[in-house]
Amino acid sequence: MSLSDLAAVGSFVSGIAVVFSFTFLALQIRQANRNQRSLMQQGRSARNVDILLRMSDPFMSETIAEADSNCAALGPGKIWAFYGFAGAVFWTYEDSFLQFRANTLDATSWESDVTTIKRLLRYPAYRVAWKMARDGMSGGYREYVDSIMHDVKSDTSQTLTELWKTCVAQELPAA
Repeated sequence: MSLSDLAAVGSFVSGIAVVFSFTFLALQIRQANRNQRSLMQQGRSARNVDILLRMSDPFMSETIAEADSNCAALGPGKIWAFYGFAGAVFWTYEDSFLQFRANTLDATSWESDVTTIKRLLRYPAYRVAWKMARDGMSGGYREYVDSIMHDVKSDTSQTLTELWKTCVAQELPAA
């Protein structure tokens, strides 16, 4: 075998190695993308669970229930407590909005968040909190939630507590 034949074989083997390297790199990038999306989803879930757990604090649950039934009667301390809570909720969803727009959060997760935002904005207390917090939000998210505020009207016909009781009555056997 001549030196030129050996060089040709070496070049061929090198080409195959490059193809395998690119294939491996593509698989690694795909796996890294999946891992990144998984971390984003995990962070989203952790934020939502943290908010739900904070609702179980006796003072906060009392404040939220009072804001739900008669937000106009809240005293100064409870106004700040509810504003802080609702603001945290809106900032959490801003993060999800930005992740969705960056394609790091899947559409199903974002749809779930949109459903929650729409549900919350039916209640006057959350609408007021949004009006107070909106200027601190990113432009795209602010415009998006403002459009939801425009489409979803305030509904005082049933508080969250009353909705709970209605659902409980549907689940308990008739006495």
